[in-house]
Amino acid sequence: MKKIFTLVLFMCLMVSGLLAQTGSIKGTISDKGTKETIIGANLRIEGSTIGAITDINGQFEISGVSPGIYDLTISYVSYKTLQITGIEVLADKVTVANLDLEEDLGELGEVVVMAARETNTDIAIISEIRKSFQVVSGMSAEQISLSLDRDAAQVIRRVPGITITENNFVQIRGLGARYNPVQLHNAFAPSVEADIKSFNFNILPSSQLDRMLVYKSPSPDISGDFSGGLVKIFTKSIPEENLVTLDYSTQFRSGTTFDTFRNQQRSDIHWTGFNNGYLDLPDNFPSSLRDSRLTRDELVAAGRSLPNVWEPETRTAGLDQRISLTGAFKFNIGKRIKAGNITSLNYSNSYSNFGIERGDYNQFDQESGNRSIIFSYLDQQYTQSIRSGLIHNWAFRIGEKSLIEFKNLYNQNSVSQYVDRYGNNLEAQQFADLAFGSYDQVYRGIYSGQLLGNHKFMNETLKLDWMVGYSSSNRDQPDYKRYRKDIDIDTGVGQLYIPPGQAVSDFLGRFYSEMNENAVTGSFGLSKILKIRGLKDFAPEVKGGVFYEKKERTFNARNIGYVRPVIGFNQDLAFLEVWQLLEAQNINYQGGVRIDEQSNPSDSYTASNELMAFYGMVNLPITAKLNALVGARYEGNTQILNSATFTNQPINVNYPINRLLPSANLSYNITSKSLFRLAYGETLNRPEFRELAPFGFYDFNTNFTNRGNPDLQTPRIHNMDFRFESYPSAFETISVAFFYKYFDRPIETVFIPGAGSQGAKAFTFGNAESAVSYGIELEMKKSFSGMTQSSFVDRLNLVFNAALIKSEVDLGALAVGQSSNRPLQGQAPYIVNATLSYTDELRGWQVNTLYNVVGRNIIFVGFDSYPDIYLMPRNVLDVTIVKRVSDKFKIKVGISDILNERNLLLQDANDDGIFDPKFDNIIQGFSPGSVFSLGFSYDLYKK
Repeated sequence: MKKIFTLVLFMCLMVSGLLAQTGSIKGTISDKGTKETIIGANLRIEGSTIGAITDINGQFEISGVSPGIYDLTISYVSYKTLQITGIEVLADKVTVANLDLEEDLGELGEVVVMAARETNTDIAIISEIRKSFQVVSGMSAEQISLSLDRDAAQVIRRVPGITITENNFVQIRGLGARYNPVQLHNAFAPSVEADIKSFNFNILPSSQLDRMLVYKSPSPDISGDFSGGLVKIFTKSIPEENLVTLDYSTQFRSGTTFDTFRNQQRSDIHWTGFNNGYLDLPDNFPSSLRDSRLTRDELVAAGRSLPNVWEPETRTAGLDQRISLTGAFKFNIGKRIKAGNITSLNYSNSYSNFGIERGDYNQFDQESGNRSIIFSYLDQQYTQSIRSGLIHNWAFRIGEKSLIEFKNLYNQNSVSQYVDRYGNNLEAQQFADLAFGSYDQVYRGIYSGQLLGNHKFMNETLKLDWMVGYSSSNRDQPDYKRYRKDIDIDTGVGQLYIPPGQAVSDFLGRFYSEMNENAVTGSFGLSKILKIRGLKDFAPEVKGGVFYEKKERTFNARNIGYVRPVIGFNQDLAFLEVWQLLEAQNINYQGGVRIDEQSNPSDSYTASNELMAFYGMVNLPITAKLNALVGARYEGNTQILNSATFTNQPINVNYPINRLLPSANLSYNITSKSLFRLAYGETLNRPEFRELAPFGFYDFNTNFTNRGNPDLQTPRIHNMDFRFESYPSAFETISVAFFYKYFDRPIETVFIPGAGSQGAKAFTFGNAESAVSYGIELEMKKSFSGMTQSSFVDRLNLVFNAALIKSEVDLGALAVGQSSNRPLQGQAPYIVNATLSYTDELRGWQVNTLYNVVGRNIIFVGFDSYPDIYLMPRNVLDVTIVKRVSDKFKIKVGISDILNERNLLLQDANDDGIFDPKFDNIIQGFSPGSVFSLGFSYDLYKK
């Protein structure tokens, strides 16, 4: 914490050198006739980009204004634009300007005034959260722009109570990714992961985001399949102005950029991130190498047809590159239709090179204090990530009461990784060191297209919204190659491990997998405000609707390994490098090696999920201050999965679940700026396809194998929330929330005793008896303006959120062989995010300091004699500086992960409750390196 304080103080002192004494303009904007205050009026100082928007009380403040004489322009839809000249601003003084706007009746008589509500600003997000009936947190595009966050995974970790695991998958209130579904607008986001029930956030560039909302309490009109939270991602829609913007940035990562970088051989178009078939199985490759009809010559030909791309290439890692081009246009079609289009193209290419310490251990000896090492490795992990994306959104506002949108999102992501491993495995070889190599290439792609409509009738008392959508996703992992070499300790001579007789592809082989998923979806919702005669202030709102989704998946995998004959093998071949061994002339039946199939029937499956949901709810304004939202959601869902066991016994899962999910939300407005919320709702947690499928996948990096369980049950969750919210101004919010959750039959990871060797562990999934999770959250957005007489302090803003969480799991029958008395897997006991920003609009300076830390949490569940593996806390500190050079050009520089603390996975080996890498087991440890960024944003066209 001392380092953090010093760095923040340094940034503040650095910025203070740029400052001069300034003043501010404050006031209230009202309707000239009715004297009612106007919310959302725009104010701008002529000749600058400095301005403000009136808050929910019609008040505004323009701070950080240099002394001088200024002209002020005030505008609002359906009102005459007002210009005030000669406003004098004095140093360290407040100039008060209370102003009235006059309705533009003449203009209203001639044309129809149409305006699109802003949704991507901080004030818009705060307003949306305040009006919501649920417990909600969010992040606006305006706040996203303050950081150097490059993708949605980095953005969402700054939302209260949110953590991200493996840089991709979201955890809400400490609950694992499986409890947190993700929607793109109003449809479920397609998955690109075969093994994890979650949306991969890192495929969405931050530049494509309009806002992100996280719903933490249930209501009938949102999905019932969640418990931690439901994430809604909104991409950009109708623009406020016509523009074409080019964004470019380059990054330098310490320990990677301009250093040696190794990768597997790749095609000429690898830089595009698309798969051109370079690593795929040949078209004429046998469907099964176990086919008894195949001759020896055909098997040899098949082995020689696989490309020999085992020799790593060596080069120098260049700078990371990120570029995007965005066009936003609005125009009118006739007199009644306002149209808009936003199209954005983006591309990025980044590198990382980590030295990773890996280990595994047997049971700790309490008497001697010794740790029995299974293996100790040092990995050099080289990773290249290439991403390209397109967003193409249309919007048509018809009159004032209808909006139709057509939203399209496509993203393609390629991750290429080479791992060079060296170390010792006492269970494998006591007199030799081991060297391993791993070459992995994964392509992920998603498309999501939605047609959405929103319509208002009967003086806006009747509202209709609808959506139809289609999504597809694919995950292609061609030619995941691994090999092992035994190195004699005395001579230093290495010998390839070539299994005799039967393939062991984990040590010398190739793995191929492909997943394709398609979904169609639709929804229809209708709401009506009821006007009851004689009860002027009592106007309940009734809402109902239907949601449908049909999702289908196919998954296929093949394990192909190399073997040697038990008798007659040419031993000299084992002393070659792996790429020399697998030259075509060495693949034969005359003393050489040959390919062998290790695939089994459980390696492939087909699955589908069909969901039909109905909901009904009523919002009751019981008093002027008390509101109640009550209702229920009915979900009828059927999961079907077809596969087979290892021994080819068919597995046919047909799992219908019908649930009625009641919920109630109460809100009490203490004042016009503060309220209480009380919420209860029942939700569920359906198993994912991968959790039901018997397929077992070996992860080279962790040395773990994961298998599914066709007998999983669907958990039931009871959720309760109590939250206090305060809104001092349109730009500020303070909230404190308490929550409690009870899980009936939660899905947990289960260790498979006796599976694996040489430190390898095998896990599956099972239903625990029950679990509870409870905690407290604090969120604050605070402006320092007016708190002191300092103009420097006036320009500071703080965004802070923190969560303290505790959970307990009752394993029931799963307790046999499992680690007991522990929290839920993935549960973090605390989360802290903070952003301190300084903004000088007049001079075009913005400085942001961002901090994040997550408490230790279980990443892998242990078992008897094998402690749980915890992901340890990392203090992450980022600093960005943005300088507006002109109205069209901005420069952004920054440093990410300044502290560069180690990423550690630890076991409490001596069970003393103290996690210390000096005395406990380091399962994984590496430093990711600080990233230095330089970029710019230039408006090629703006009007």
